[in-house]
Amino acid sequence: MSFLSFLTQASLLKLGTFMKSTSTLFLLLTSVLFAMEAQPFLVEENTSTKENTSRITYSLEQIDERVRSRSEWIQAQKLKVESVEAQGRQATAWQNPTVAAEIGRLRDPLNNNMTYDIRVTQPFYFPGKLSAHGAIFEKEAALQKMQGDELAERLSLEAAYYAYAFSIAEQKASHSKDRIRRISLMRTYMRAQAYASPAKVIQRNIVSTQLIALQKTLAEESAEVERTWQKLNIYLDEKEKVNIVTPWIVDLVDINIEDYLGKVIKGNRQLKAKDLEIARLRAEESFQKRVPLPDMSLSAFYRRETLEHPGANEFFGGAVSLPIPILNANRAAVEATQKRLAAAEKEKKYLTREVMQLSRAAHAEYMQKKTLFDGFHSKKIPALERQMRYADRELKLGRIDLLSYLELELKTHEAYLAYYDTQLELVQTIAQMILLMGESVPYKGNLYVFQNH
Repeated sequence: MSFLSFLTQASLLKLGTFMKSTSTLFLLLTSVLFAMEAQPFLVEENTSTKENTSRITYSLEQIDERVRSRSEWIQAQKLKVESVEAQGRQATAWQNPTVAAEIGRLRDPLNNNMTYDIRVTQPFYFPGKLSAHGAIFEKEAALQKMQGDELAERLSLEAAYYAYAFSIAEQKASHSKDRIRRISLMRTYMRAQAYASPAKVIQRNIVSTQLIALQKTLAEESAEVERTWQKLNIYLDEKEKVNIVTPWIVDLVDINIEDYLGKVIKGNRQLKAKDLEIARLRAEESFQKRVPLPDMSLSAFYRRETLEHPGANEFFGGAVSLPIPILNANRAAVEATQKRLAAAEKEKKYLTREVMQLSRAAHAEYMQKKTLFDGFHSKKIPALERQMRYADRELKLGRIDLLSYLELELKTHEAYLAYYDTQLELVQTIAQMILLMGESVPYKGNLYVFQNH
Protein backbone atom coordinates (compact mmCIF):
# COMPACT_ATOMS: atom_id res chain seq x y z
CA MET A 1 0.00 0.00 0.00
CA SER A 2 1.37 3.47 -0.97
CA PHE A 3 1.81 6.23 1.59
CA LEU A 4 -0.82 8.30 -0.19
CA SER A 5 -3.39 5.47 0.00
CA PHE A 6 -2.65 4.93 3.71
CA LEU A 7 -3.37 8.60 4.47
CA THR A 8 -6.58 8.41 2.47
CA GLN A 9 -7.90 5.42 4.45
CA ALA A 10 -6.89 6.94 7.83
CA SER A 11 -8.71 10.14 7.03
CA LEU A 12 -11.83 8.26 6.06
CA LEU A 13 -11.91 6.35 9.40
CA LYS A 14 -11.64 9.59 11.41
CA LEU A 15 -14.27 11.44 9.43
CA GLY A 16 -16.73 8.55 9.18
CA THR A 17 -18.98 9.90 11.99
CA PHE A 18 -19.36 13.21 10.21
CA MET A 19 -20.29 11.88 6.78
CA LYS A 20 -23.35 9.96 5.75
CA SER A 21 -21.35 7.98 3.20
CA THR A 22 -17.74 7.61 2.13
CA SER A 23 -18.40 8.16 -1.57
CA THR A 24 -18.41 11.95 -1.30
CA LEU A 25 -15.07 11.95 0.51
CA PHE A 26 -13.61 9.57 -2.06
CA LEU A 27 -14.53 12.00 -4.82
CA LEU A 28 -13.03 14.93 -2.93
CA LEU A 29 -9.75 13.18 -2.23
CA THR A 30 -9.40 11.72 -5.68
CA SER A 31 -9.92 15.18 -7.18
CA VAL A 32 -6.94 16.37 -5.14
CA LEU A 33 -4.97 13.36 -6.26
CA PHE A 34 -5.84 14.10 -9.88
CA ALA A 35 -4.43 17.60 -9.52
CA MET A 36 -1.28 16.38 -7.76
CA GLU A 37 -0.66 13.69 -10.35
CA ALA A 38 -1.34 15.95 -13.32
CA GLN A 39 1.14 18.64 -12.32
CA PRO A 40 4.35 17.02 -13.70
CA PHE A 41 2.69 16.42 -17.07
CA LEU A 42 1.53 20.02 -17.28
CA VAL A 43 5.08 21.19 -16.66
CA GLU A 44 6.32 18.91 -19.43
CA GLU A 45 3.69 20.22 -21.82
CA ASN A 46 4.51 23.83 -21.03
CA THR A 47 8.22 23.15 -21.53
CA SER A 48 7.52 21.59 -24.90
CA THR A 49 5.34 24.53 -25.89
CA LYS A 50 8.12 26.94 -24.90
CA GLU A 51 10.60 25.04 -27.05
CA ASN A 52 8.24 25.15 -30.02
CA THR A 53 7.73 28.90 -29.76
CA SER A 54 11.50 29.44 -29.92
CA ARG A 55 11.80 27.62 -33.20
CA ILE A 56 12.04 29.14 -36.66
CA THR A 57 8.73 28.88 -38.52
CA TYR A 58 8.42 27.86 -42.17
CA SER A 59 5.42 28.05 -44.44
CA LEU A 60 5.09 25.69 -47.40
CA GLU A 61 5.88 28.59 -49.74
CA GLN A 62 9.09 29.31 -47.83
CA ILE A 63 10.03 25.65 -47.94
CA ASP A 64 9.56 25.64 -51.71
CA GLU A 65 11.71 28.76 -52.08
CA ARG A 66 14.44 27.38 -49.84
CA VAL A 67 14.57 24.06 -51.67
CA ARG A 68 14.76 25.64 -55.11
CA SER A 69 17.38 28.22 -54.12
CA ARG A 70 19.64 26.17 -51.86
CA SER A 71 19.48 22.53 -52.92
CA GLU A 72 22.92 21.39 -54.05
CA TRP A 73 21.28 18.82 -56.29
CA ILE A 74 19.34 21.51 -58.17
CA GLN A 75 22.44 23.69 -58.39
CA ALA A 76 24.39 20.73 -59.77
CA GLN A 77 21.74 20.21 -62.45
CA LYS A 78 22.01 23.87 -63.46
CA LEU A 79 25.78 23.47 -63.79
CA LYS A 80 25.22 20.45 -66.03
CA VAL A 81 23.04 22.59 -68.29
CA GLU A 82 25.76 25.25 -68.45
CA SER A 83 28.33 22.55 -69.19
CA VAL A 84 26.32 21.23 -72.13
CA GLU A 85 25.82 24.76 -73.46
CA ALA A 86 29.58 25.30 -73.29
CA GLN A 87 30.16 22.04 -75.14
CA GLY A 88 27.78 23.25 -77.82
CA ARG A 89 29.73 26.47 -78.26
CA GLN A 90 32.93 24.47 -78.51
CA ALA A 91 31.46 22.03 -81.01
CA THR A 92 30.48 24.86 -83.38
CA ALA A 93 33.77 26.74 -83.13
CA TRP A 94 35.99 27.07 -86.19
CA GLN A 95 39.11 24.96 -86.46
CA ASN A 96 42.41 26.71 -85.96
CA PRO A 97 44.58 27.50 -88.97
CA THR A 98 47.99 25.89 -89.26
CA VAL A 99 51.17 27.71 -90.22
CA ALA A 100 54.18 25.83 -91.54
CA ALA A 101 57.59 27.42 -92.08
CA GLU A 102 60.52 25.67 -93.70
CA ILE A 103 64.11 26.70 -94.09
CA GLY A 104 66.83 24.82 -95.91
CA ARG A 105 69.93 25.11 -98.09
CA LEU A 106 70.19 24.52 -101.75
CA ARG A 107 73.54 23.04 -102.67
CA ASP A 108 74.67 22.30 -106.21
CA PRO A 109 77.84 22.99 -108.21
CA LEU A 110 76.76 26.56 -108.83
CA ASN A 111 74.76 27.45 -105.68
CA ASN A 112 75.12 27.17 -101.95
CA ASN A 113 72.34 29.41 -100.52
CA MET A 114 69.29 29.27 -98.21
CA THR A 115 65.71 28.47 -99.26
CA TYR A 116 62.54 29.59 -97.42
CA ASP A 117 58.99 28.19 -97.46
CA ILE A 118 55.89 29.53 -95.58
CA ARG A 119 52.48 27.81 -95.82
CA VAL A 120 49.14 28.74 -94.15
CA THR A 121 46.28 26.19 -94.11
CA GLN A 122 42.71 26.78 -92.94
CA PRO A 123 40.37 23.77 -92.63
CA PHE A 124 36.63 24.24 -93.30
CA TYR A 125 33.81 21.92 -92.29
CA PHE A 126 31.49 20.67 -94.95
CA PRO A 127 28.50 23.04 -95.22
CA GLY A 128 25.79 22.15 -92.66
CA LYS A 129 28.02 19.92 -90.53
CA LEU A 130 28.68 22.53 -87.82
CA SER A 131 25.01 23.43 -87.42
CA ALA A 132 24.10 19.74 -87.28
CA HIS A 133 26.68 19.15 -84.56
CA GLY A 134 25.49 22.19 -82.60
CA ALA A 135 21.87 21.01 -82.78
CA ILE A 136 22.82 17.93 -80.72
CA PHE A 137 24.00 20.08 -77.82
CA GLU A 138 21.03 22.44 -78.11
CA LYS A 139 18.66 19.50 -77.66
CA GLU A 140 20.80 18.05 -74.88
CA ALA A 141 20.79 21.39 -73.01
CA ALA A 142 17.00 21.61 -73.34
CA LEU A 143 16.73 18.02 -72.06
CA GLN A 144 18.96 18.75 -69.06
CA LYS A 145 16.95 21.88 -68.26
CA MET A 146 13.66 19.97 -68.41
CA GLN A 147 15.08 17.30 -66.12
CA GLY A 148 16.27 20.07 -63.79
CA ASP A 149 12.78 21.58 -63.63
CA GLU A 150 11.30 18.16 -62.88
CA LEU A 151 13.94 17.58 -60.20
CA ALA A 152 13.25 20.95 -58.53
CA GLU A 153 9.51 20.33 -58.39
CA ARG A 154 9.92 16.77 -57.16
CA LEU A 155 12.26 17.85 -54.35
CA SER A 156 9.93 20.68 -53.37
CA LEU A 157 6.93 18.34 -53.25
CA GLU A 158 8.89 15.78 -51.26
CA ALA A 159 9.81 18.51 -48.79
CA ALA A 160 6.14 19.51 -48.51
CA TYR A 161 5.15 15.91 -47.85
CA TYR A 162 7.77 15.48 -45.11
CA ALA A 163 6.73 18.83 -43.64
CA TYR A 164 3.23 17.42 -43.16
CA ALA A 165 4.64 14.10 -41.96
CA PHE A 166 6.82 15.84 -39.37
CA SER A 167 4.01 18.07 -38.15
CA ILE A 168 1.58 15.16 -37.90
CA ALA A 169 4.17 13.01 -36.13
CA GLU A 170 4.54 15.74 -33.50
CA GLN A 171 0.76 15.92 -33.12
CA LYS A 172 0.57 12.15 -32.63
CA ALA A 173 3.35 12.18 -30.04
CA SER A 174 1.60 14.98 -28.15
CA HIS A 175 -1.64 13.00 -28.31
CA SER A 176 0.11 9.94 -26.85
CA LYS A 177 1.46 12.05 -23.98
CA ASP A 178 -2.11 13.15 -23.26
CA ARG A 179 -3.24 9.53 -23.28
CA ILE A 180 -0.48 8.54 -20.87
CA ARG A 181 -1.38 11.41 -18.58
CA ARG A 182 -5.05 10.43 -18.65
CA ILE A 183 -4.41 6.74 -17.95
CA SER A 184 -1.88 7.61 -15.23
CA LEU A 185 -4.48 9.72 -13.46
CA MET A 186 -6.95 6.89 -13.76
CA ARG A 187 -4.45 4.51 -12.18
CA THR A 188 -3.91 6.97 -9.31
CA TYR A 189 -7.64 7.21 -8.81
CA MET A 190 -7.96 3.44 -8.63
CA ARG A 191 -5.05 3.09 -6.22
CA ALA A 192 -6.67 5.64 -3.91
CA GLN A 193 -9.72 3.48 -3.40
CA ALA A 194 -9.92 2.10 0.15
CA TYR A 195 -11.34 -1.25 -0.81
CA ALA A 196 -10.14 -3.22 -3.83
CA SER A 197 -12.48 -5.98 -4.91
CA PRO A 198 -11.28 -8.68 -7.31
CA ALA A 199 -13.00 -6.78 -10.13
CA LYS A 200 -11.16 -3.60 -9.15
CA VAL A 201 -7.86 -5.48 -9.06
CA ILE A 202 -8.47 -6.74 -12.59
CA GLN A 203 -9.37 -3.26 -13.75
CA ARG A 204 -6.24 -1.87 -12.12
CA ASN A 205 -4.16 -4.48 -13.96
CA ILE A 206 -5.85 -3.56 -17.23
CA VAL A 207 -4.93 0.09 -16.72
CA SER A 208 -1.32 -0.77 -15.81
CA THR A 209 -1.01 -2.95 -18.91
CA GLN A 210 -2.48 -0.17 -21.02
CA LEU A 211 0.15 2.22 -19.69
CA ILE A 212 2.94 -0.13 -20.75
CA ALA A 213 1.50 -0.32 -24.25
CA LEU A 214 1.14 3.48 -24.40
CA GLN A 215 4.75 3.98 -23.35
CA LYS A 216 5.82 1.77 -26.26
CA THR A 217 3.56 3.71 -28.61
CA LEU A 218 5.01 7.01 -27.41
CA ALA A 219 8.55 5.72 -27.94
CA GLU A 220 7.69 4.70 -31.50
CA GLU A 221 6.01 8.03 -32.24
CA SER A 222 8.93 9.96 -30.78
CA ALA A 223 11.21 8.00 -33.09
CA GLU A 224 8.86 8.85 -35.97
CA VAL A 225 9.15 12.54 -35.10
CA GLU A 226 12.93 12.30 -35.30
CA ARG A 227 12.84 10.22 -38.48
CA THR A 228 10.51 12.58 -40.34
CA TRP A 229 12.49 15.60 -39.12
CA GLN A 230 15.72 14.14 -40.47
CA LYS A 231 14.00 13.44 -43.80
CA LEU A 232 12.62 17.00 -43.93
CA ASN A 233 15.99 18.47 -42.96
CA ILE A 234 17.55 16.94 -46.05
CA TYR A 235 15.77 19.76 -47.89
CA LEU A 236 15.92 22.51 -45.23
CA ASP A 237 19.46 21.96 -43.87
CA GLU A 238 18.69 23.58 -40.50
CA LYS A 239 20.67 22.99 -37.30
CA GLU A 240 17.61 22.72 -35.05
CA LYS A 241 14.04 21.58 -35.46
CA VAL A 242 11.64 24.13 -36.90
CA ASN A 243 7.92 24.79 -36.78
CA ILE A 244 5.99 24.08 -39.94
CA VAL A 245 2.74 25.78 -40.91
CA THR A 246 0.79 22.95 -42.52
CA PRO A 247 -2.75 24.10 -43.34
CA TRP A 248 -5.42 21.44 -43.05
CA ILE A 249 -6.47 20.62 -46.61
CA VAL A 250 -10.20 21.22 -47.02
CA ASP A 251 -12.64 22.30 -49.73
CA LEU A 252 -11.66 19.50 -52.09
CA VAL A 253 -13.21 20.00 -55.52
CA ASP A 254 -14.36 17.49 -58.09
CA ILE A 255 -11.79 16.90 -60.83
CA ASN A 256 -12.94 15.92 -64.29
CA ILE A 257 -10.87 12.93 -65.32
CA GLU A 258 -10.59 13.97 -68.98
CA ASP A 259 -9.46 17.52 -68.16
CA TYR A 260 -6.98 16.15 -65.66
CA LEU A 261 -5.50 13.62 -68.09
CA GLY A 262 -5.30 16.34 -70.73
CA LYS A 263 -3.18 18.45 -68.39
CA VAL A 264 -0.96 15.45 -67.70
CA ILE A 265 -0.35 14.83 -71.42
CA LYS A 266 0.28 18.51 -72.01
CA GLY A 267 2.54 19.31 -69.09
CA ASN A 268 4.18 16.12 -67.77
CA ARG A 269 7.91 16.81 -67.64
CA GLN A 270 8.95 13.18 -67.93
CA LEU A 271 7.13 12.90 -71.27
CA LYS A 272 8.58 16.22 -72.40
CA ALA A 273 12.06 15.08 -71.41
CA LYS A 274 11.64 11.87 -73.40
CA ASP A 275 10.51 13.91 -76.43
CA LEU A 276 13.64 16.03 -76.11
CA GLU A 277 15.78 12.90 -75.84
CA ILE A 278 14.25 11.60 -79.06
CA ALA A 279 14.84 14.98 -80.73
CA ARG A 280 18.47 14.91 -79.60
CA LEU A 281 18.97 11.42 -81.04
CA ARG A 282 17.47 12.51 -84.34
CA ALA A 283 19.85 15.46 -84.42
CA GLU A 284 22.70 13.07 -83.68
CA GLU A 285 21.58 10.76 -86.48
CA SER A 286 21.55 13.71 -88.88
CA PHE A 287 25.05 14.67 -87.79
CA GLN A 288 26.44 11.14 -88.04
CA LYS A 289 25.21 10.96 -91.64
CA ARG A 290 27.16 14.14 -92.38
CA VAL A 291 30.39 12.98 -90.73
CA PRO A 292 31.84 11.26 -93.85
CA LEU A 293 31.18 14.32 -96.03
CA PRO A 294 34.63 15.71 -96.89
CA ASP A 295 35.88 18.71 -94.98
CA MET A 296 37.88 21.08 -97.18
CA SER A 297 41.25 22.63 -96.37
CA LEU A 298 42.54 25.73 -98.19
CA SER A 299 46.25 26.52 -98.22
CA ALA A 300 48.35 29.48 -99.32
CA PHE A 301 52.10 29.26 -99.64
CA TYR A 302 55.20 31.31 -100.51
CA ARG A 303 58.61 29.85 -101.38
CA ARG A 304 61.89 31.61 -102.14
CA GLU A 305 65.12 30.10 -103.41
CA THR A 306 68.13 32.38 -103.36
CA LEU A 307 70.27 31.35 -106.33
CA GLU A 308 73.62 32.83 -107.32
CA HIS A 309 73.16 31.82 -110.91
CA PRO A 310 70.95 32.93 -112.61
CA GLY A 311 69.25 34.71 -109.59
CA ALA A 312 66.56 34.26 -106.89
CA ASN A 313 63.40 32.22 -107.61
CA GLU A 314 60.07 32.92 -105.91
CA PHE A 315 56.99 30.67 -105.83
CA PHE A 316 53.52 31.45 -104.42
CA GLY A 317 50.07 29.93 -104.80
CA GLY A 318 47.29 28.02 -103.11
CA ALA A 319 45.97 24.49 -102.69
CA VAL A 320 42.77 22.64 -101.87
CA SER A 321 42.68 19.26 -100.12
CA LEU A 322 39.69 16.95 -99.73
CA PRO A 323 39.57 13.53 -98.01
CA ILE A 324 37.88 10.76 -99.98
CA PRO A 325 35.33 8.86 -97.80
CA ILE A 326 35.77 5.44 -99.36
CA LEU A 327 37.31 3.45 -96.47
CA ASN A 328 35.20 4.86 -93.60
CA ALA A 329 31.67 6.04 -94.41
CA ASN A 330 30.62 6.13 -90.71
CA ARG A 331 27.87 3.55 -91.35
CA ALA A 332 28.30 1.81 -87.96
CA ALA A 333 27.94 5.08 -86.05
CA VAL A 334 24.77 5.92 -87.98
CA GLU A 335 23.34 2.47 -87.26
CA ALA A 336 24.16 2.75 -83.55
CA THR A 337 22.35 6.08 -83.34
CA GLN A 338 19.35 4.69 -85.17
CA LYS A 339 19.13 1.78 -82.71
CA ARG A 340 19.21 4.16 -79.76
CA LEU A 341 16.54 6.28 -81.42
CA ALA A 342 14.30 3.24 -81.89
CA ALA A 343 14.86 2.25 -78.26
CA ALA A 344 13.93 5.75 -77.06
CA GLU A 345 10.71 5.68 -79.08
CA LYS A 346 9.79 2.33 -77.49
CA GLU A 347 10.53 3.79 -74.05
CA LYS A 348 8.30 6.76 -74.87
CA LYS A 349 5.34 4.46 -75.52
CA TYR A 350 5.85 2.62 -72.24
CA LEU A 351 6.43 5.84 -70.30
CA THR A 352 3.25 7.37 -71.71
CA ARG A 353 1.21 4.36 -70.66
CA GLU A 354 2.82 4.34 -67.21
CA VAL A 355 2.21 8.06 -66.64
CA MET A 356 -1.42 7.78 -67.73
CA GLN A 357 -2.08 4.78 -65.51
CA LEU A 358 -0.45 6.47 -62.54
CA SER A 359 -2.52 9.56 -63.24
CA ARG A 360 -5.75 7.56 -63.30
CA ALA A 361 -4.79 5.82 -60.07
CA ALA A 362 -3.96 9.14 -58.39
CA HIS A 363 -7.26 10.62 -59.58
CA ALA A 364 -9.20 7.67 -58.15
CA GLU A 365 -7.34 8.03 -54.86
CA TYR A 366 -8.08 11.75 -54.75
CA MET A 367 -11.79 11.28 -55.40
CA GLN A 368 -11.99 8.60 -52.72
CA LYS A 369 -10.27 10.94 -50.26
CA LYS A 370 -12.65 13.75 -51.25
CA THR A 371 -15.64 11.60 -50.37
CA LEU A 372 -14.05 10.64 -47.08
CA PHE A 373 -12.94 14.16 -46.21
CA ASP A 374 -16.46 15.53 -46.27
CA GLY A 375 -16.60 14.24 -42.68
CA PHE A 376 -12.92 14.70 -41.79
CA HIS A 377 -12.74 18.39 -41.04
CA SER A 378 -10.00 19.49 -38.69
CA LYS A 379 -12.52 21.40 -36.52
CA LYS A 380 -13.87 18.05 -35.38
CA ILE A 381 -10.59 17.08 -33.71
CA PRO A 382 -11.15 19.32 -30.64
CA ALA A 383 -14.53 17.63 -30.23
CA LEU A 384 -12.68 14.37 -29.61
CA GLU A 385 -10.81 15.99 -26.75
CA ARG A 386 -14.02 17.43 -25.31
CA GLN A 387 -15.73 14.06 -25.30
CA MET A 388 -12.77 12.54 -23.46
CA ARG A 389 -12.84 15.30 -20.85
CA TYR A 390 -16.53 14.58 -20.40
CA ALA A 391 -15.74 10.87 -19.97
CA ASP A 392 -13.02 11.72 -17.43
CA ARG A 393 -15.54 13.62 -15.35
CA GLU A 394 -18.21 10.93 -15.58
CA LEU A 395 -15.73 8.20 -14.62
CA LYS A 396 -14.70 10.14 -11.52
CA LEU A 397 -18.36 10.55 -10.61
CA GLY A 398 -18.84 6.82 -11.00
CA ARG A 399 -21.50 7.16 -13.68
CA ILE A 400 -19.67 5.06 -16.28
CA ASP A 401 -17.69 1.89 -15.83
CA LEU A 402 -14.00 1.49 -16.59
CA LEU A 403 -14.41 -0.80 -19.58
CA SER A 404 -16.74 1.67 -21.30
CA TYR A 405 -14.25 4.43 -20.57
CA LEU A 406 -11.33 2.43 -22.01
CA GLU A 407 -13.31 1.52 -25.09
CA LEU A 408 -14.20 5.19 -25.68
CA GLU A 409 -10.58 6.19 -25.13
CA LEU A 410 -9.40 3.63 -27.67
CA LYS A 411 -12.03 4.61 -30.25
CA THR A 412 -11.18 8.26 -29.77
CA HIS A 413 -7.54 7.45 -30.37
CA GLU A 414 -8.39 5.51 -33.53
CA ALA A 415 -10.49 8.41 -34.80
CA TYR A 416 -7.66 10.83 -34.04
CA LEU A 417 -5.22 8.72 -36.03
CA ALA A 418 -7.72 8.37 -38.87
CA TYR A 419 -7.95 12.14 -39.21
CA TYR A 420 -4.21 12.69 -39.40
CA ASP A 421 -3.32 9.58 -41.39
CA THR A 422 -5.94 10.43 -44.00
CA GLN A 423 -4.67 14.00 -44.18
CA LEU A 424 -1.12 12.78 -44.84
CA GLU A 425 -2.37 10.33 -47.47
CA LEU A 426 -4.23 13.17 -49.16
CA VAL A 427 -1.07 15.32 -49.19
CA GLN A 428 0.83 12.48 -50.83
CA THR A 429 -1.87 12.03 -53.46
CA ILE A 430 -2.08 15.74 -54.31
CA ALA A 431 1.72 15.99 -54.49
CA GLN A 432 1.80 13.08 -56.93
CA MET A 433 -0.91 14.66 -59.08
CA ILE A 434 0.95 17.99 -59.17
CA LEU A 435 4.14 16.23 -60.24
CA LEU A 436 2.29 14.29 -62.94
CA MET A 437 0.70 17.46 -64.37
CA GLY A 438 4.09 19.17 -64.45
CA GLU A 439 4.03 22.47 -66.31
CA SER A 440 0.23 22.53 -66.53
CA VAL A 441 -0.03 23.75 -62.91
CA PRO A 442 2.86 25.91 -61.64
CA TYR A 443 3.65 24.88 -58.06
CA LYS A 444 5.20 27.28 -55.56
CA GLY A 445 4.30 25.62 -52.28
CA ASN A 446 0.52 25.98 -52.51
CA LEU A 447 -1.20 22.60 -52.60
CA TYR A 448 -4.53 24.14 -53.60
CA VAL A 449 -3.73 23.85 -57.30
CA PHE A 450 -7.12 22.41 -58.23
CA GLN A 451 -9.04 25.16 -56.46
CA ASN A 452 -6.87 27.83 -58.11
CA HIS A 453 -6.99 26.36 -61.60
